Parts: sequence; C-alpha cells; structure tokens
Amino acid sequence: MDGPNSSNLEARPISERAFQIIRVGERAFELELWIYGDTLSDRQPLVILHSIEFAVPPNQSFCEQMWDNDLQVIFIRRAGYGRSSPIPTALLTKHTVTSGATAAAEAAIVRQCFSKLCLEDIILLSMGSANPMVYRLVHLAPEIRFTFFVNPMFNQEIWQVFSPAWFQTMLKQIVTSRSGLHVAHKGMQLLLRRDPVAFYKHIFEKNQDDLGYVSEHAEDYEEAGTLSLETSASQLYYDTIMCLSHDPTLKDGLFRNIHSAILIGRDSHEHWRRQMELEAARVGLPIIYAPAGDLLCAYNSPDTLLEAISTQSRTTCVEEQKYALSKLSENPKLRSARAK
Repeated sequence: MDGPNSSNLEARPISERAFQIIRVGERAFELELWIYGDTLSDRQPLVILHSIEFAVPPNQSFCEQMWDNDLQVIFIRRAGYGRSSPIPTALLTKHTVTSGATAAAEAAIVRQCFSKLCLEDIILLSMGSANPMVYRLVHLAPEIRFTFFVNPMFNQEIWQVFSPAWFQTMLKQIVTSRSGLHVAHKGMQLLLRRDPVAFYKHIFEKNQDDLGYVSEHAEDYEEAGTLSLETSASQLYYDTIMCLSHDPTLKDGLFRNIHSAILIGRDSHEHWRRQMELEAARVGLPIIYAPAGDLLCAYNSPDTLLEAISTQSRTTCVEEQKYALSKLSENPKLRSARAK
C-alpha cells in the first residue's frame, strides 16, 4: 500500500496520535497499535514491542529518520497495556508464568497481529521486558526478517545494576511473594501519581542520554505514567518475573539459526555488560553497543540501529550476518555518534 507523503507527517502531541484497535483470533482479542503516518505503506515495517516501563511510541524525530530510510514504525501495545485486551487471569498464575506458557500465548497473539496486518519482511525491535515473549515469537513467525533484542535480561545475576535502591527493593518484592507484589504495586502507583516524570528520571538517573530523552519528551512520560497506573499487579508480576527469574526456554544455542542480535548501551553498567557477553555467547547472539543511551539506547542511537539494519540486509546467511554485526561497534563513526 502507498502511504502518506513525508511532507504530511508533521509532529503531533501524543494526545493526538491516532491509535487503532485490531481484533485477532477466534475470540477477537484486541490489540492497540500506532502506525507512523496512520496507514501502512510500502516501506519495510519496523515493529516495536515495548517494555513494561514505557508503553508509548518513540519520538517524532526517530520515526522520521526511520521513514527517511524506507522503514515505517509500527508500535504495538502489548496485551494488558492501554486498550489492548488483558491476558486472561488463568494465564497469570505463578506456575503458568514461570513455565513460559504465558509468554508463549502472548507470542501467538502478536503473530496473529502480524498476519492480520499482512506484514512481511519485519524488522522487530523488542524492548526490555518484551524480550521473554519475543524469545518465543522469533521461532513462530517466519515473516520476521531480523530481531533486535534491546536490553534483554537472560538468566543473569544482575540485581546490583538496578538503581536507585528503592527501585531494586521494589523489584525484589515483586518476584518474592504475592504480598510483596501488591505492596510494590501500590508503592509504584503512589510515586507515579505524585510525579510520573520524576519517577522515570530516578530510574534513568545513571545515564545522561536517557535523562535527556525523558526531559525532552516529558509529555510522553506523563502518558507512560498514566498507562502504568492502569496496568494490573498481575501484569506487573508477569513481566517482572519473566525477566528476573530463570527462563527455561533460554537453552544453549537457542538463537544460533535465528536472524537476530542484542542491542545495549556502550555505557551500561559494567557488571551488566560482562554478564550479557557471557550469556550472548551461550545462546548464540552477537552484541551491538549503542554509543548513546542505556535503557533507551535504541531511541538515543538511531544511526547505530540503521547501520545494523543495513548490515544485516546484505546477506541472508545467519553466520555472516552475526559476524558483521559483531564488528559493527568497532566502526569509529558509530563509536562517537550521538542521537541527533
């Protein structure tokens, strides 16, 4: 399909972004999504699946830069966020979540969304807590051309990287017990009601690029705070425990034959990087180091993302792709690049 001309894609306040609802599956499960330009075009789809903390599309300049490079951003609000249907309660028990069945069910829903939209040759950007679900999705969806796992948390010991201290305590409460979950959920809601932008600035305090992104796009983070207030404790439990507990699907070589790579910030916590390098080698993934940003490295380093997309497109051989991508961070231009 032909999309709108780039001259018609003016910046809009987040309140005016035209989200759509599509229904998938026999039970008409609803997913809320946003398409840059409002209608699908003939550009390659860049599908974004968000993390728990930021269920909002990226900024206008990021979307424009992707559009100018023949990519169209399609942002899907995952099940349980915004107006997307919640995950059924029966799938949010401790056993179902920790066994990976919940993530597999969510992956099947997203795959149906791809089919409903007739998407092909997808570049997938999987952010933070979406990754456990996407570990399953990439094995289900041949229409995915390439996947970037942004800040994935494999089976790593990484408690020490979370800051400030109250945020680390909150995460531990969530994964320890149901009573701890509800205490943490209520505490998070209190902080978000008080000042959502300050809440996110505390979480991103160790990285100046991420702090700058929050300050520049404060309205987006007010919206993210509103969405977080509406997110259930069970959804919080599902996303958190899948990231911070042992995931049985992460077997040796899981991604060896999958067109995929890890994207993390070059300035991420040293312990995080060391643990990531060990796990990446084990599961068969190259690492790309973004020069700007940490949790928001994909949005803060669009040039690096585009160069990685271009690099993977030059061959369909998985081994050649991964070797080329592993060398990408040695490019001196990208080592010093910063978001525009």
